[in-house]
Amino acid sequence: MSNTKEYISSEKYRQMLVRDGDRRFQEWHNRFLNYQQAYLEDMNKRKK
Repeated sequence: MSNTKEYISSEKYRQMLVRDGDRRFQEWHNRFLNYQQAYLEDMNKRKK
């Protein structure tokens, strides 16, 4: 195993950051939608 570092281009790094941001947003958005659905179901139960 060599000690030389493998450098990546700035464009490849930018693409990695964009994909990571998209993944994090999807995780957050799914959690938000689940929370929203649970909240609305709870509100409907309280109305009855």
